[in-house]
Amino acid sequence: MGVVREVLFGKVDLDTIATALVLGLRSEDVVFRAIAGSASSAALADSSVVAIEVGGSGRTAENNFDHHSSNGSLAGLNLSAAAQALERLARLIRYVDELDRGDRRAEQVEGGYPSLSQLISGMLLVVESPNLRMEKGLEILRGVVQSGIDPYGSMEPILDNIPNARFYAATKREHDRKFEEVCESATWYTTHTGHKLAVVETEWFGAPGALYGKGADIVVALNPEMRKAGGTGTYRKFTLAVNRSVCDLTVTPALNELARLEQGWGGPDHGGICGSPLGRDSGLEMETIVQIVVEKL
Repeated sequence: MGVVREVLFGKVDLDTIATALVLGLRSEDVVFRAIAGSASSAALADSSVVAIEVGGSGRTAENNFDHHSSNGSLAGLNLSAAAQALERLARLIRYVDELDRGDRRAEQVEGGYPSLSQLISGMLLVVESPNLRMEKGLEILRGVVQSGIDPYGSMEPILDNIPNARFYAATKREHDRKFEEVCESATWYTTHTGHKLAVVETEWFGAPGALYGKGADIVVALNPEMRKAGGTGTYRKFTLAVNRSVCDLTVTPALNELARLEQGWGGPDHGGICGSPLGRDSGLEMETIVQIVVEKL
């Protein structure tokens, strides 16, 4: 069951149609039901029911969009139903704009974890397909708009109404925990050419990206229990990576020396990353690799 289970409406006019459009309400997702007169008090108090032009004027927090008074006349101070819905959407867009321009940090949230940004980030960690990411992202944003939840606040109240949202939030929390753990445990060096090198031992695949975010130009990561391709057993695996977006470097000078010391080292031709032999333990010590990287890069 989604955030909205039913849409009640009276006379169909441009305002009614536009309200449904702004809220992202579609007949294939939710039941639309035309009614005569006003909706019941119970329906107007139920935020899972969207009432459009059937009562509840001024009560948009309960998903009622109407600008008529109780006697049916226009309430002069209230915006049209569609404009009321648009104000809700506009607040979401302001939140997105502040994040996009850097005026707001994603971690800032009023009322607890997760923020909307954290929820979207969790979805991106779980879903790999770009097309499916867009679909699931729209599913989340529709949930925000239709629920009336403040995009600047915690998304906790709607997690159970959006498919997989609680899993997205848990995945993001675990990702952030590992991020901080890796950053805190890293050892830092400066190479002979002045580049920042971060060295860490971790089973987390996201270590290079996390350490790039902390200013590393080069990362050496040791996974002591890398899963073998067949899924049975683990092995000791080194990864050497350079942040090509901030420095004009390749791993090639270090890779050539490492391959001379241990057969099986290799990587793609672009030179952004390389690793120790696949499927078997590397016999090299971390100190040896660090020394080579410091001297060669």
